Order: sequence, then structure tokens, then C-alpha cells
Amino acid sequence: MHLPHTTVLLAGCGLAAAVAVPDVVGSTRVKRWDYDVCLNDCSLAGIPMPDQNTFGLPLENFYSEQCPPIVVGPYNNPSSASRACFTFSGPALHVDFEPFPGYTIKSAVVTWKVKGNIAADSSTWSSPPPTTNILCSPSSDGHYICDLPFNQVLQKPTTASIPELMAGMCPNGDREGLGFYFQLSGLVEPVGGGAAIPFVQQYPCTSRDGSRQCTSWNTQYPYIEVAYRCTNCQVSACPTSTTPTPTPTPSETSYPPTEPSTTSCSTTSTTSSAPPSLKTCGFGTAFGYQNPVAGVQKSTTLNTQSGAGCNRWGWYETPTVAELQGGMSGPLYVGAGGNDITKAMDVGIWVATANAQGRVTVTYLLNPPYALAEVHVNLQCLPLTKCAPGQYTYNAGAIPNLPTWSNPTPLVYPTCTGGSKAALIIHAAVNILSVVPTCPPPKAT
Repeated sequence: MHLPHTTVLLAGCGLAAAVAVPDVVGSTRVKRWDYDVCLNDCSLAGIPMPDQNTFGLPLENFYSEQCPPIVVGPYNNPSSASRACFTFSGPALHVDFEPFPGYTIKSAVVTWKVKGNIAADSSTWSSPPPTTNILCSPSSDGHYICDLPFNQVLQKPTTASIPELMAGMCPNGDREGLGFYFQLSGLVEPVGGGAAIPFVQQYPCTSRDGSRQCTSWNTQYPYIEVAYRCTNCQVSACPTSTTPTPTPTPSETSYPPTEPSTTSCSTTSTTSSAPPSLKTCGFGTAFGYQNPVAGVQKSTTLNTQSGAGCNRWGWYETPTVAELQGGMSGPLYVGAGGNDITKAMDVGIWVATANAQGRVTVTYLLNPPYALAEVHVNLQCLPLTKCAPGQYTYNAGAIPNLPTWSNPTPLVYPTCTGGSKAALIIHAAVNILSVVPTCPPPKAT
């Protein structure tokens, strides 16, 4: 198991700025062309290629959008907002997380899954949620950039040719391309200092005002969908020659071609040795904790309850629906034996939100090199009758070392009687990814 290895193909120029594209009219979009793979190689003339000026959002009736919004804080009243811009450069899809006003991005993760051929029957599409992560890299201007190579999208070897990759990315020719499920998440810190807090993609928009600003959202989707169409490569065909041109062997073929570029913004690719293999080591049990507010304790220890398995370390929260709709979060602690957080390891954060219907989504965001193996969320009325994680309201096992996870179906907030409160327990089994040959002993479980 190793973390995705990113090779950034940008050299001296930023990602393309967002382009205002007219909404869909039938299945036709206005086409423009500025893709370096096409412009740098006359032999690709006429080959359909992904067109970065045609990104749309299927959950929003294919609303034209190259830069979906990302937010810090509640979806309907965020404390800061930014964008994650999609573009094609080289044989890869790039995602550029732009800085948030008032905050510094500390980490960014793209979780993705191919939905399928947008023009094909819906029965052939895969099901959400996205499950594969890309850990993004910072740039000098405060952006975070991720690179998703086409060969990974198509599950092809790194030696796959450009025409082969383009055929996979554009299965319908000069028409609709592929669709993706995406979760966009990460951590930011206030510019003036303070604790790290999460950001996520904005929910799909359901209505907009006259200035195209969103006024309502569909909070049932903890992910977004993104699709694009393809356009034939609009570069002049190579001039004919009477001199036979030797056919290069695969080892002689490279991208980009060696002839001079016709664009002012060149691309370069760098090669590097493969990263060392990472060993997966069990690190321990994590429980969500909510920091005190104005000296008032927000978390209650599990051992105050008499239910089965509650005589252990760990905590529960007692949020109201209103508090969840405003969003709440806290650290994820591993190894706080005796509920002593001074002994614990802070491995990330949890975020709990409720939609307008009171349905609850819990998101885990772990810091490298930690990763999730299992997550368990319990949401029930007090008193707690059981504290064993496998008996919780929501359970997900065999998670393939992902740094982030959300329950795909929001949980029902319970109706409690007799003055009882709803209790929320957030638990995870955490791994650590290490290059050491022998795993260290796990922390307290």
C-alpha cells in the first residue's frame, strides 16, 4: 500500500481561470479549445479530447461550472468561501484549490470515483460515494493542487499512448465524456492563528437568483458530480513529407513532443524514483472529543453510562438539531486512556452537520500519515444501552486507508422522550502509514 504519487505538470503558468460558459441547450455546449496536449502535437489533429471549457454539474441539471464552490462553516452561512477549479493539462485532470479569504489552507484531499460514460444507459453507471483519495500538494501562492492522471482514471498502464487515453476519456467521440463523483475537503487555519478547521465542497445548488448566485441547496448529497464533453483536436494536421519518417519505439516516444511549442505557456513533466513502499500499521482507537466552550465541558465520558461496554475511555456529545445544523467539530484522539487527553495523539478532526430535515452526516478528516480502517457513529437517546462500536447506528469496515470518510446516508436524529437527550458517539479504528520495517505497538484501544 502506498499513497498516490503526484507529478505536477505545470511549469511557470497557473491553471486556467474559470470561463463563463452558457448553460446547456439540449446536449450542445459552446466549444472552445486551449488544451496543451492537442496544441503541442500535430499528429493528434481531429482526435476527440476532453474540453476543459465544458465542465458541468449533473446534480444541478448540468449547470456549467469549472470551479465548484468550497466552504468553511455552515453551508448556508459560511465563514469563508473559495473554489476548486478543474482543468485538463497534459494527460491528467487537475484540481486547484484556491485560497480562502482570512484562512490558510493546511491540507486538501480529492476523493473520487468514476461514475461512467455520461451518454450510456444509467444502469451502467457506478454508485456513489467516491472512495479513492488524492493528497494534494501546496504551491508557493497558497493554492493546493491535485493531479489525477488519465491512466489511473481508466486503469491503464503508465505506458498507454495518448490516443489510447483520449479514446478512453472520450468514449463517444466529439460528444459527452465521463462523469465523476467527487468529495473536496481539507483543513484551514485562520490567518491570525488558531485551531485548524475543516472545509468541504458546497452542497448541490437547487435554485439561483438573477445574478446566478445560489439561494438553496440539496443537503442530501455529501458529494458532487462533475462531467465534461469532448471536442475534436483543432490543430493543423502535420505537413506531408516525401521522406519516410522512422517509427519511434515506445522507449523513444515522449510527451510532450520535442518540436517547439506553439503556446506561450509550456508544460514540463518530471520523473522521479518511486516513493518507498508504505507499511500499514494499526495505530489505535480514536474517539471524537468536543473542546470546552468558555470553560463549560461539552463532552461526557462513556463510563458515566451503565450500558454494556461503556466502562472504558471515550466520550459522547449531546448536540441539538439546531447545533448540528450550524455545524460542530472537534479533535479525534487516539490513546486517551483514562480519558486523559494529555496522553492522547491528535490524529485529525470530526465534523457533524444536519440538513434542513435534521438528518446527520459525520465527516472524518485525518492528518497524514494517519488513515482510516473503520468508522462507527452512534446516534441514540440517553441512557446508552451499549458502547461497543460494532453495535452503533452506522458502521463501516475495511476502509482502504483513506484520510477522509462520511456516512453516505444521513442518520435520523432520534426523537427522545421524558427529557432525554440525543447522544452522539464518534469512533474510528486508525492506521498509520510508515516506512519502518516493523510496526510500533498500537496506542491504547
